[in-house]
Amino acid sequence: MKAIRVILLIVNLLLIAGLLLTTVAGAVSPSRMMLPSLLAYGYLPMLGANVLMVVLWALMKRWEALLSVAAIAVRWSMVGLFFQVGGTQKVPPRAEHPMMVTVMSYNVHQFQGPEDRPTRSDSNAREFLSIVEEHGPDVLCLQEYAAPKTVHVTDSLVLMGYNHYYGAHTTGSGVPYGTVVFSRLPITYVSRLDNKKVLVEMLKEDRRLRVCCIHMDSYSFDATDREEIDRMRHGEVQESSRRTLEKVRETILSHQREWEQALRPVVQGSTVPLVVAGDMNDIPNSWLYSQISKELTDSYREKGFGFVTTYNGGDEQLLPIGSGWLPKFRIDMVFHNEGLRTLSYRRIKTRVSDHYPVVVAVEVKD
Repeated sequence: MKAIRVILLIVNLLLIAGLLLTTVAGAVSPSRMMLPSLLAYGYLPMLGANVLMVVLWALMKRWEALLSVAAIAVRWSMVGLFFQVGGTQKVPPRAEHPMMVTVMSYNVHQFQGPEDRPTRSDSNAREFLSIVEEHGPDVLCLQEYAAPKTVHVTDSLVLMGYNHYYGAHTTGSGVPYGTVVFSRLPITYVSRLDNKKVLVEMLKEDRRLRVCCIHMDSYSFDATDREEIDRMRHGEVQESSRRTLEKVRETILSHQREWEQALRPVVQGSTVPLVVAGDMNDIPNSWLYSQISKELTDSYREKGFGFVTTYNGGDEQLLPIGSGWLPKFRIDMVFHNEGLRTLSYRRIKTRVSDHYPVVVAVEVKD
């Protein structure tokens, strides 16, 4: 029995070390050291493993249960990045909040659904229009937007009142694609930060409001990478895994460059209410999130409720570690500066894309 307790103690100490290491990514820039950013993806599994150790030691009536309790307590603040209570999905009456603006952030994935089926784009595009009509956001921040030929999504949105729009790219006929902002509020200023980031300024009554729609660099995994990730999830790290890990490394470094060169100047230089919304392609305990949240407020942390994921890739299950080839996380986010407050936050389940849309109501402060 003593030998078993010794083995359990060693395992417990390793799990505690793992938990602590998965929480330091925000303090170490990827360009200095990559390992913390890679380990950040293991926070939820490590947290769960330490909770199990507490239960196991408690059942054995051993004081060692306090070891994981202490580790969890030290990093308990991280839980709020993934789980919230006390929030609300209900958008308040506009009559009570005349300066309220609702924003939908959605990577529509060219309307191909979570299974990457172009043949579904027409029906998915129609469902998307129904979602927009039902929720009626004032502003749409869309990523991977490309309307199918037989469903004129842009024209339909204009008929719904989204008369003002600007995209990072436009076709020869002026139709936007890629990262696009559609607005019912008049747009007075536009700026293309890079190929996947758009900054617009609009008017709410007589107040200026800036919205930055972003799509951070994607990991661009192919079928081979997916197989490698599945192997690594089962503890099989092979020589061929280096290619996939290198992609992860380069993407994380790209996020650092995107923040420092494109986003930080906009965030720190804004003297008016600002919303930053889009597909972060990064997780809530990452270095990128840490940098943004030092400057802006995450609407989920203000008004979110429960455990929320926004990646919908390949299956309908919402396990924290993923039941498909890629983990499920909240990677689509809406932030705002001190000129705004969040009134409601809602994630909508749908099969239009490999992401879920997020609708946030914010209010311009007096």
